[in-house]
Amino acid sequence: MKEDRPYVLRKIGKRVTRKFVVIVCEGSKTEMQYFQGFNERNSGVKVEPLHGKCTDAKNIVAFAERQIERYDLDFDDGDSLWCAFDVDQKGKQEVNDAVAHASAKNILIALSNPCIELWFLLHYKKIPSQISRKDAYDELKKFIRDYDKNSNVFPILKDKIRAAMTHAESLNQGHQRNGVLLLSVDSNPSTQVFKLVKNIRDLIKKNKKT
Repeated sequence: MKEDRPYVLRKIGKRVTRKFVVIVCEGSKTEMQYFQGFNERNSGVKVEPLHGKCTDAKNIVAFAERQIERYDLDFDDGDSLWCAFDVDQKGKQEVNDAVAHASAKNILIALSNPCIELWFLLHYKKIPSQISRKDAYDELKKFIRDYDKNSNVFPILKDKIRAAMTHAESLNQGHQRNGVLLLSVDSNPSTQVFKLVKNIRDLIKKNKKT
């Protein structure tokens, strides 16, 4: 069945100034609710989280690629397209192939290693060493007691984003000093969600100045 084409505002012969940040999420609820929280009225930026009903990296990227035409994305004009998924149990070759394919199509990757709960956890504390999905989940529940995969955590975390971004960037710097590829299964602990969040916030800030 052919997907419905989303309503995209236009001027005659020209895109309106609103930018799209389309995010294909591995998770169907928590991640989508989180990213939806970045939509601000009159910001000029539309954050559109989607779930392609797939969990393997190859099909997540393939689903994302189809959104370029669906949303009439113009990367040169400020639109961006992201895949947000976890390393979790994905194999090294699976992740490498997905990253290579995404790069060739100008699709950006917000990879969390091992999982999105690491990004949520970084709002509260530094994570200095490798962590499993289970340990990240259990540790997060110390701060958000009723957390589960249906939770909308954006309202809880929104005032702590600066700390999370600082902690995530520090993890990246450590991996880079050690020659570890960030978009790989070897980068535990790390999350590139902070780059996606920065992309959204920078676009909103830029639009509000114009």
